[in-house]
Amino acid sequence: MRKLSAQLVNGLRPLSGGTELVPALGRALSLVRGRPVRLREAAFPPATASGVWVDRTDHDLIVYEENTGPEHQVVIIGHEAWHMFADHGADHVHAAARAAGTEAAEELAAFVAAVASAARTGPSPVRHMDAGLHFAARTEGPGLREELEAEHFGFRFATDVRAALDEARAAEDPRDLTGRIQASMAHRFRPV
Repeated sequence: MRKLSAQLVNGLRPLSGGTELVPALGRALSLVRGRPVRLREAAFPPATASGVWVDRTDHDLIVYEENTGPEHQVVIIGHEAWHMFADHGADHVHAAARAAGTEAAEELAAFVAAVASAARTGPSPVRHMDAGLHFAARTEGPGLREELEAEHFGFRFATDVRAALDEARAAEDPRDLTGRIQASMAHRFRPV
């Protein structure tokens, strides 16, 4: 987890106060993943989820809740990124198939299909239920363990991103001598 978080945060460099964080996160995720990762915000239906990762044929799509603060959005993106990099969901077809008929899973699948279509990343008709199945699989058996791992990673990643942003802000302020010195030497002490 530390290594992946460090790779992603290093992919954000150089950060500055003018850098828009979400596009920078998308570029860093794409760089480390080796294929396009598209980030989309949307208002999720109540009682479903706050984020979802959809594995598309030629790219990955991470949809995250728009009705929350920026720091929480980074946690959600990190959470879904962990599922993506760990390839979670592939082993849970049977549990997901049992849960696929649930109202929340079907509502989420329709929601993700609409978001993906609007973002021109439309799921094929054959894969329409993938998002619902992936969501449903997270609530049973091994999915719960994976959910806890993803949550842990999301918080770790958001903490690392916050530290990198704070470091970048300190380095930009010419009045902050301590910040400039710390930023210039931090690469020697940061674990990779």
